[in-house]
Amino acid sequence: MKYSALILGLSASLLAEEAKPTLFDQIIQPKVSFQSDFLSEANFEGFDASVQTYKQQLKVNNELLGISYSRWDFDWDNENDLPFYRGKTPIESMESIRLFANLPLPINDQWFMLNSVNVNATYEEEYSDSFGAGILSFFSYRVDTEHAVQIGVLANYHPVKTLVLPVMGYTYRIRETDGLQLLLGFPRAYVGYHLNPRLLLNAGMVFSQAVIRLADQSGIEPKGFTEAKDYQSNVGIRYQINDDFELTADLLYAFKRDFTIYNHQADEIDAYSIEPSAGAIVKLQYLF
Repeated sequence: MKYSALILGLSASLLAEEAKPTLFDQIIQPKVSFQSDFLSEANFEGFDASVQTYKQQLKVNNELLGISYSRWDFDWDNENDLPFYRGKTPIESMESIRLFANLPLPINDQWFMLNSVNVNATYEEEYSDSFGAGILSFFSYRVDTEHAVQIGVLANYHPVKTLVLPVMGYTYRIRETDGLQLLLGFPRAYVGYHLNPRLLLNAGMVFSQAVIRLADQSGIEPKGFTEAKDYQSNVGIRYQINDDFELTADLLYAFKRDFTIYNHQADEIDAYSIEPSAGAIVKLQYLF
């Protein structure tokens, strides 16, 4: 009887107004996004050569599972001034495919654990020996309804180079849709302010790392690898156009970019840095 009454009550509510999505509905709701990045021309430190970078990314995911495809294209100038120059363009483009899953684990009212795992392949042409994996695992302690602290570990595995780093953070009102929200930590920091539920001003910084499998006929190191480490900051807006579409536009600043070259036996050959450069990001997201 109680169950029937509940169903009737819910039916009446649905007739009166559209039901709001539950937390579970929000978690499993699929979305697709397209993002386009640009970084302006920047010199290699100590050399007259420079490179300009374009990136496109397509991602389909919900809060639990997802897949993404990324492609980078490079425009070079005076590349023959670089020590690794081999009489051809060092690299014209590269691609990456990434599968990922988020595994949340509530422990009690104050403690929460999140494990995010991924498998990936990043390569110039041939994808053999390009496969890697990563894990981000941390505990979050809720101090009160607005404040929380996090501690954990980030690990990126590749046969050529494995990176392990600590994760730490402090969050304030991070899921609210009004006023200030804040994340201070590593590998990501973020501050946002909702002018209204649809319009968010935001700024942040993120660190990323990847190992790229170079082509058999690479202009950098045939059958070799390169490890890229990026530190980037951004400032911009996120606007929810309607219930289905969301637009993000950011100014981008890459203040530190380092890369190390390895031969096909995974022996380190040399390391280089690229000077800071500015750019932009545009992203359009659609919720099914």
